[in-house]
Amino acid sequence: MIDESIMEKIIPIPDEDEEMEKVQGELEDEGFPITNFKKGGIFYHLCRMLVTIYIELKELARVIVNSCFIKHAEGDWLKIKAADYSKQQKEAKAAKGYVTIYRNEYNNALQVTKGHCFKTEPDAGGKELKFYCCENTVIDAGEPVGRVLVEAEAPGTYYNIAPGRITISMIHLDGMDYVTNEEDWLFEEGAEEEDLEDLRDRCMSSWAELATRTIEEKLRNAAKSVPGVLDARIDAQHPRGQGTVDVIVTGAAGEASPELIRRVGEAIEPLKGNYEDYLVKSSEVVRQAFELVVYLAEDAATDGVDAQAVKLIEEMMALTRGEMNTLYRDSIIQVLSTKIDNYRKTDILQPSGDMLLGQDKVIMAGDINVTVRNVAQGTRGKE
Repeated sequence: MIDESIMEKIIPIPDEDEEMEKVQGELEDEGFPITNFKKGGIFYHLCRMLVTIYIELKELARVIVNSCFIKHAEGDWLKIKAADYSKQQKEAKAAKGYVTIYRNEYNNALQVTKGHCFKTEPDAGGKELKFYCCENTVIDAGEPVGRVLVEAEAPGTYYNIAPGRITISMIHLDGMDYVTNEEDWLFEEGAEEEDLEDLRDRCMSSWAELATRTIEEKLRNAAKSVPGVLDARIDAQHPRGQGTVDVIVTGAAGEASPELIRRVGEAIEPLKGNYEDYLVKSSEVVRQAFELVVYLAEDAATDGVDAQAVKLIEEMMALTRGEMNTLYRDSIIQVLSTKIDNYRKTDILQPSGDMLLGQDKVIMAGDINVTVRNVAQGTRGKE
């Protein structure tokens, strides 16, 4: 939003009572025949309605002025304004990947029809994730193993699941021993709808696309325009020798799939000159375990606080954060202290120190173990 001090100069919002007094004074000066301006009077209420409408129109004018600039526009206004920069919000995408079918009887060919459903075992909350076959697929006779391309039932990152979780075929398949999703099973990562701040950032960076020569920001903007790319970082300090540039891509699941890397390569190909050597590669995910002891006030209830703390850590480590290659212990304390009632302190056993990794690394949460105690319990333990 445009700074309030500037808005007060260009579109001041008057106080309603002061405006009413101003209107009354002007009417009296003009000799207006109605002189009853008491609050119970009909004319008073008519004037009050007009003054309220006047003030609301000025507030609307402020919104319109803000919406005229990509830096200050909000919500749907930002989406509309992005079209001026030939940009649009990237839509949510459903995950696509390969399910592997192992057969113990493979004398005959096996056909898996389009729409065939595979799913995971129910999780702790009873939720099953379903994936549907994208096309009719035939596993030839004599082939003990075959792969089927499937798509998640709904878009989003929630379906970028770990290997080994898809284990159920909803329809019987002759000769099937078992089904699973193996390592590197994802073909295209599922993605959430683009955050509006990321859309604003891409629009603000559009001026770099006008550069005659390829600069870092121009290359980064081209890479980030590809659906499924969460972030792109450019290493232009000749990482593999003179004239080399590395484009480091982070996908919705952290590491970028080969298909996403290929599409980013196609997007930046027109920017390549005669002598440049561009390499598109995935970020390397570093899983960091968390082990915390959270202390609450002496008489505070501890039930459910461990689950709350785990959720807060997961949200803090989400891939939408700014610096994905850094992790500061103070950030953990800040998140817990502001969101947990009766919070007192935290002992951080893991990570043992701040983490500042290279720009090709992405830190993601591994196992999170939280123990919750009252301050008095910690004191007695030391005694």
